[in-house]
Amino acid sequence: MNCCKNQVNRGASPITMSKKKLADYLFERIEATGVKHTFGIPGDFILPFYAAQTKSNLETVVMTHEPSVGYAADAYGRLRGLGVALVTYGAGGLNMVNPVGLAYAEESPLLTISGGPETRFRSQKPHLHHCVKSFTTQHDVYAQVCQSTTILDQPTLAKDEVDRVFDDTIKYSKPGYIELPRDMVGLEVEDGGQKKLASLEDEGALNEAVQDILERLKKSSHPILMVGVQVRRFGLKDKVIALAEALNIPVVTSILGKATFPETHKNFIGNYFGQFGNPRVKEYVEESDCIIVLGAVLTEMETAGFTAKLPPESLIQVNAGEVTVGYHRYDGLHFHSVVNQLLLVATAKLAPTLRFEVPSIPREVIESGKDSKALTVACMIEELNDLLTNKDDYSVVTDTGDCMYAGMSLKTDIFLSPGYYVSMGFGVPAAIGAQLAMPERRPIVLVGDGAFQMTGMEISTAVKHGLNPIIIVFNNASYAMLRFIDQKRDYFNLPRWDYVALAASVGARGAKADTPESFREALKTASASDKLFLIDAVIDSEDISPTLRRLTDHFSKKVKAAIS
Repeated sequence: MNCCKNQVNRGASPITMSKKKLADYLFERIEATGVKHTFGIPGDFILPFYAAQTKSNLETVVMTHEPSVGYAADAYGRLRGLGVALVTYGAGGLNMVNPVGLAYAEESPLLTISGGPETRFRSQKPHLHHCVKSFTTQHDVYAQVCQSTTILDQPTLAKDEVDRVFDDTIKYSKPGYIELPRDMVGLEVEDGGQKKLASLEDEGALNEAVQDILERLKKSSHPILMVGVQVRRFGLKDKVIALAEALNIPVVTSILGKATFPETHKNFIGNYFGQFGNPRVKEYVEESDCIIVLGAVLTEMETAGFTAKLPPESLIQVNAGEVTVGYHRYDGLHFHSVVNQLLLVATAKLAPTLRFEVPSIPREVIESGKDSKALTVACMIEELNDLLTNKDDYSVVTDTGDCMYAGMSLKTDIFLSPGYYVSMGFGVPAAIGAQLAMPERRPIVLVGDGAFQMTGMEISTAVKHGLNPIIIVFNNASYAMLRFIDQKRDYFNLPRWDYVALAASVGARGAKADTPESFREALKTASASDKLFLIDAVIDSEDISPTLRRLTDHFSKKVKAAIS
């Protein structure tokens, strides 16, 4: 018996310490994750860091506005495991807070690196340009929307602080913030490798939690597995598919988790969105006697405005923040550990004797619009699903609004949207991040005209980098979702831009469509084009999807109650 297994191997070679510049160390850490692009806008406080980046293998993607930087880096991180934004101090960093808030709310690993004033100025009054209240103002703001933050103003701590924020961003799949004063870019730090911290976990609690879940499955006659976005964020998709197959358990996905589980899989029965989604999926889920929620946090949006009926006694929640089985709570367990152990034990002990039945629940059909003379949302979804027959060729990116809710009916295995935080402006810049992250897939972007008018000029960035998303603008000349929640008001109206001319002005192609036939032809032309192609889809202001109609009916009651 080896009683000394935990002792230090005294014969091992000592760690070789080498010196390198702090900026170079940061870029090495970024590249080691497989990241090939950073997103940003240069500014004077971060210019030395941009200059240092030219010595790395990273490509710099310069956007037109900082919010777009955040959305693009967020989408890149959702698909590659890390997105990196490089911005200047104050006017740049504070301009990007909203997209970072989105990334935190939706658990996306977005690392923001901001330039900052030199350390020698920080003992004085903050009278430098881009400063607000104090030299820590920007850091303090980011601390509210990030998992970990730091200002690298202490030379002896700089490397360890980089490692801490970087590691937390990956570990928790939430944003991190590093503020780099200009005079610290060239600081030499000793690189002796990264510290490996022990990850403590109660093995007894892990085994008991898994056994608790298995006992409930044994007694269940009507279980359901609900898969959320964390399954993709933490790289557990294949494990969850294997678990579903081992027990033949029916699977739904949450709204934010759409496409996290393959929608063509025999165990998949639909997207669960409470009373706003497919009524038959809602009925099946809510009548289940064992609801296993993996990787979804039951927020207002995931529970359809808290209207979902998921009885606590039948509910099992396993995610990065909590493990609860009915009324039992297990603290200190890691999401991946529970999923791995559950798969291992379920395959060995349950699968040989326990097989569930998967019901046949057809997709909710948006009433066909092909016979309509005018273009409708239903017609666009129908035509897009015909194109998505070759789903491996495309990813789907949506903005918020009906483009997102109608998009829930698309047959795709890559679906990016601001489904919980619902921030307008995500779609077009996110498509840039998505195509750079997965260049083998061409993004199809669904975006409302209101959101396009916020960040749509990023089509020029896409053209500059040789990207070719297909962008479909839902042109109904209004903030339609807000109008249906409230009522017709002048401030919900939008001007109808000439979107096709706008695309042509930056070197892209486009077509206007206002009938099913013209949309079908435009989509055919777009799919054959190797350039960015924008379709100006002119639809009636009263035309919305069934999902959005149910959602706005619910929220309009709250708004009208507050107004009255």
